[in-house]
Amino acid sequence: MQIILMRHGKPELDLESLKQQKVSARQVGEIVASYEFSGLSSTATPTEAASTVADECSAAFSSDLKRATDSIQKLGIQAKTTYDHVFREPVLPYLDLGWPKFSFFTYCILFRVLWFLGFSANGESYNSAKWRARTCAKILRKSAKEEGQVLLLGHGMMNRLIARQLRGRGWYNAQNGDDGYWSFTVFRK
Repeated sequence: MQIILMRHGKPELDLESLKQQKVSARQVGEIVASYEFSGLSSTATPTEAASTVADECSAAFSSDLKRATDSIQKLGIQAKTTYDHVFREPVLPYLDLGWPKFSFFTYCILFRVLWFLGFSANGESYNSAKWRARTCAKILRKSAKEEGQVLLLGHGMMNRLIARQLRGRGWYNAQNGDDGYWSFTVFRK
């Protein structure tokens, strides 16, 4: 049995290009909201490894966010894919303040650290995201038992939370990926 957790391709709204831009906490929320509806960049092309591993899977699952569904389309595996909002990225919380202004990157780190500590204003709580990750891992384990090899086309943070759940259920990392677009990690049991 094998489960592959893959990250989507590069989105239209490239957060990397915004890292050093000075923004308010409220603007972080506006950027995150725009990112949630962002499709793929016109230059986003799956790596050969991502295409190969996706083709080899008997079943696939995907977040229903546009950057994920567009990635499934680019991989050409729509026919074997089930889309579900449960696989979505946890929304980054933020404060609705116009000050102070820090770099977008600084706010992202600050709000994500605070998220792990229980902060969830304007976003999803860490506990809720962990609960969803347990549900996702259960869906993937069941499908892998039936199909043999399954793929999840998802998002960075949610994939990490799901990976933690899989490891807790005896799955091991057979191949580690990085955090880049189209990267993937393979779990076996």
